[in-house]
Amino acid sequence: MITRPEHEFHVVNNEIVIDFAVPLPGTGEDDVLTELLSHHGAEIIRDRIDRGQPLDGIPVARIRARRGGAVEEIAVLDLDADEVPDIDLPQLLPARLASGYDLLARLGEGEETEVLRLSSRRRGDELIPLYEELRLTRGLMAGLRSLGIDPESMSMSQFAPGLLRLAGYQLTERANGAYVAIGGGSSTHVEVVEHRPGEYPELDESRLTSFLISYSASHTEQGLLMSDKYGPYEIYARERANPRCHFITRERLQSFVDAIALG
Repeated sequence: MITRPEHEFHVVNNEIVIDFAVPLPGTGEDDVLTELLSHHGAEIIRDRIDRGQPLDGIPVARIRARRGGAVEEIAVLDLDADEVPDIDLPQLLPARLASGYDLLARLGEGEETEVLRLSSRRRGDELIPLYEELRLTRGLMAGLRSLGIDPESMSMSQFAPGLLRLAGYQLTERANGAYVAIGGGSSTHVEVVEHRPGEYPELDESRLTSFLISYSASHTEQGLLMSDKYGPYEIYARERANPRCHFITRERLQSFVDAIALG
């Protein structure tokens, strides 16, 4: 289920105006995002009518979102017939992710992919930003924007929980980048480790140890650490010893994103 984005609802000069707290792309249009927000706009109007708000006789609804620091109109819904148009929810991800498919429980079923050593895609001593390296589908980008996350400037701390929410998991934040993700009838202890400028670009092995300790204390069925740092070879030994725990580090992120996009 796609979460309805945060919004403000107004009636101005006999027109409905719905402002979504959603970042638009830096330039151009995004048809998938426009369709998604139009769907949510129509549902918001329908909900208000069902609750008894008098909206009869209002001819149009204007759907707006944010580009940079400005509000921009992206769609107009015709209400002339005093009927709210039916606008289908665009398919952002494969349908089975919305039906309880537990992708996290199946992470260990594929063959191991070799952990690459540090990539040459760096600027000086720094890793390039995550959003410049990942390839995202239009559906994933629209979904992230609907959560208030801008794919053109997102951090790992924004991207990881956003991606899991899009994949159908209900996340409860604990502390310091830790979450409990519920989905598919199981629970997963999730930790997000973000690379900071000036830090060593590879995940420290002590961080793997602290994650496994926290997982053991969480009483969840699975463990998942996500990071935009690179992973040491040690992650293979840790996963073999703890088959219900997985490490999605920078060199594995694209494959994980693709698995979600393909379901």
